[in-house]
This record gives sequence, C-alpha cells and structure tokens, in this order.
Amino acid sequence: MSRTPEDPSGLALARVALHLQDTVGLPGGTAWEPKWDGMRVLALADGPGTMLRSRYGADLTAAFPEVAAAVGEQVPPGTVVDGELVVWQHGRVDFGSLQRRATAPDPAALARSAPAGFIAFDLIQREHVDARELPFMERRMALDEVAADWTGALATSPLTGDVEVAARWFRDLAGAGADGLVAKGLDQPYRAGTRDWRKVKHRSALDLVATAVTGSPAQPGVLLLALPRDGELVPVGRSLSLGLAAGLALGRQITPVAHPGAAPSAIATKIAPLVVEVSADVPWEGGSLTRPVQFLRARPELHPVEVAVDAALTGCR
Repeated sequence: MSRTPEDPSGLALARVALHLQDTVGLPGGTAWEPKWDGMRVLALADGPGTMLRSRYGADLTAAFPEVAAAVGEQVPPGTVVDGELVVWQHGRVDFGSLQRRATAPDPAALARSAPAGFIAFDLIQREHVDARELPFMERRMALDEVAADWTGALATSPLTGDVEVAARWFRDLAGAGADGLVAKGLDQPYRAGTRDWRKVKHRSALDLVATAVTGSPAQPGVLLLALPRDGELVPVGRSLSLGLAAGLALGRQITPVAHPGAAPSAIATKIAPLVVEVSADVPWEGGSLTRPVQFLRARPELHPVEVAVDAALTGCR
C-alpha cells in the first residue's frame, strides 16, 4: 500500500557506516548534517490542527505543546517536515531530559523546566504538494525557504558538503549533544522505508536489544541482551547490575511478556524487545560479548530491526 506524505510510518532511514569516509560519494555528491540525540518526529502543519507524530505513529502533540504551537504558527498548512525533537539543557541537547519528559504522567507540565525544540532536516510535503520525489538538494532548499523566519522552538539542522567540515562537526559537536553525522546524497529522493542515507556514530556506546531481565520487571537487576540476525534476536550477553535508580527508571519502560502455557522462570523474565544503549568498551569474541556491559539508557524510540549487527560487532554504534 502506498503511503501518503502525512503517514508518519513511511520515513526515510539511514544505514550505519563505520567511518566517515564510507559516506563519501552518495548520488549527486554527499551532504552531511549532525545526528542530534533526540526523538525522530514528523511535524504535520495545519494551523490549530497541527500534529507531532513519532516514527511509529504515536501522537506527541499534547506532550510537547510549545513545539506544536510553534509549528502551527510558523509553518504553512499542508506542510510536512521531518526532524528531531530535542530538549536543550545547559547549552546541549539532553536526551535524558527529553526521555523523562516524554514518559512523565503529565509531560506538558515539564515544558517550563525542560523546554523542547524541533530541529528540522528534511521537507517531504510543502503546502499539500508532495516533495518526496524531488532530490534532497531541492527539498533542503525548499525547507530553508519555509524556515527563513522561524524563531523560538523551531530551527533547521546545519548542513555541509565539505567532508573536512563534517569531520570537524563529528569531533566538536559531541559536546553539544550530537552523537554522530547523517549523510545524504544530493540527488536522492525521499524513499520511505529504505536506508539510502548513511549514519556514522561515535564509538563510545552501541545499541543492543534487551529481551529479558533478572529480578522484578518493575526494578530489573540485569538485562539479557541480543542482536537481530536473520530475522531473529540472538543472545549475545548481559549487562552489569543496573543499580536501584537505573532499575526503577528502566522498569517504567519495560513490558513483561507472558507466553500461555509456559512456566515462569526463576532466573529471568522475558520482556518485549527494547533497544538499549550500552558502553562499547567490552570486546567481542565469536559474536558475543566477552563480559557484562554497562547499561547507559533505554532507546524506546528505536525498533530492534534498526540495531546494526556489523556496527555492534566492531565496537561502533
């Protein structure tokens, strides 16, 4: 079934590249932009009917009213913009603050202490005209026109076609909350569900999939970790003990999975697969971790199929 521009499930995606040089030479030449450490969102502008949708279709409008209001007031109706929802704290993008706000019982109540912003990086519909078949260079020019007078919660992501500038961003913007770079071909259309883009990330952390926990799911002690291979989640190791605070925070994002007829395990409880970020300082051997890894944070906005096997096995996110 074809997807309309308003359908947020049809997003363009990126494939992991291990090195910056692996992103050079995309169709029409490569442009790079920072990969901001936030939540992927489509902004569907329609005045007072404006909506914010997550990559999986969740309606985030009420949770981030200041961003929805800015889009409704400053973006022409019938325009769909792809970008990153972020929270700035102390001069940098703070994913932890964004995650706490998104999972709070009343996230809008935190707008004053943790104000959100929207960093746009692509435009896929302009005033009801589908722009997805246009090359990225033309979509970006159109986005810059739409964004010319943006203020407050709205901004566009920096973009460069100079690989030396991209390398400098990769090195220097980590302190501002960018966890890598996204590379796009200037001639590439916006193709939903494909991995035409490339992303290169810092090597200090990697994404794995938690499939079970020890202890109570409400306060897990250890995560059992896996990687997607050939359509299945294959165990690769476990985390270190989470500790009280981390366990309680993670428990709010865990969904236990009960299998009819299966006896409960005294060792571990299966959970709905959850992407988590762990430290990348543990080596691999034979496709498995050589020792337990440090849990860093949950990434519920990611899907397990997005976890890159090759990147994990080389110690790169």
